[in-house]
Amino acid sequence: MEPVPKREKTMLIDIHTHVLNKDHWPEGMKWAAARRAARSTFPFGDPKVIKEAGSIYDVLHDPQGDRWVRDMELLGIDAGVCQTNDFGAAEGWGEEAVLPIEEINRQVYRLTRKYPGKLLAFVGVNPKRRCALEIVEEGVKKWGAKGVKLLPHTGFYPNDRSCYRLYEKCVELGVPVTIHTGQAPFRHIKYTNPIYLDEPSQDFPELEFIMAHVGGGIGFMWEEAVTVSRFNPNISFDLAEVAPTVIKGGWRGNKGKYKDHIPAFLDMLDIMRNALAGGCLNILFGTDYPFYPIEVVKEWVDLFKNLPAVAAQYGYDFSQEEADQMCYKNAARILKLDTGENSGIA
Repeated sequence: MEPVPKREKTMLIDIHTHVLNKDHWPEGMKWAAARRAARSTFPFGDPKVIKEAGSIYDVLHDPQGDRWVRDMELLGIDAGVCQTNDFGAAEGWGEEAVLPIEEINRQVYRLTRKYPGKLLAFVGVNPKRRCALEIVEEGVKKWGAKGVKLLPHTGFYPNDRSCYRLYEKCVELGVPVTIHTGQAPFRHIKYTNPIYLDEPSQDFPELEFIMAHVGGGIGFMWEEAVTVSRFNPNISFDLAEVAPTVIKGGWRGNKGKYKDHIPAFLDMLDIMRNALAGGCLNILFGTDYPFYPIEVVKEWVDLFKNLPAVAAQYGYDFSQEEADQMCYKNAARILKLDTGENSGIA
């Protein structure tokens, strides 16, 4: 690919990031992550790195968000949304994280106060918890959470009736819901097929659904995601975790020996743009930071910040307006953010 002229400034809101704290994960999941790392499919899978740090969770541990804010600055991301996860009380697991889910959410919300205008947050909660509605209400009303995050692969389908009371609460509070789709590295992929968003999106047409990972990206279930979303305009895609299926090296690190899938991704993006009711209005930039190497994330950011020029090299025509919609305008609309000069997001 030929060098692309850089634009001076393109605002970027990352709809899907994580500020990780090892006390937010059950011990069983730590074992699963270690097994994944040992198979060299995790970005921090180098045994030497893990040994020096103590464990995979020590590598990712960033409880105060210091590395997160530093890397966002390095990457040129203006604001990011921490999609808080509730991995506890999973089907067949019966194990909670070190900290209660209420405290996990509160810790994340405190970080949003530490980094105002830079870090935003979604409430993470398992819908089967008896206190789920109280956690959501406190998160949104007291702490200013911008939405709710669900992880179906911990043991429920998005069309399960246990989720419906949360959808009703989201409608009442006027916030969107993010639902994980695609890969399920720590539990069961049977719950994460995009098809299960079809029913709730029709039952709650006034609710904004964000389909995380758009089915997983190239080689995964993105076509199912498009099929489900084509006639459900209240479903938007977030492109988090798609980068490692596109950028050379992907999950294994940008080492130069793996194929670059940018042409395939542009074709995928073009199909989405033409198939979805809102076109690019239903597509959101995301990274899933910090789950793969920073150099891969950087190339992903550069691809979107220079999308019209990059696309033109491969014979695609994406306007700057379409790029801006995906980079920040759609997120600002769905999350009700002010991106003006005095907004604090710049």
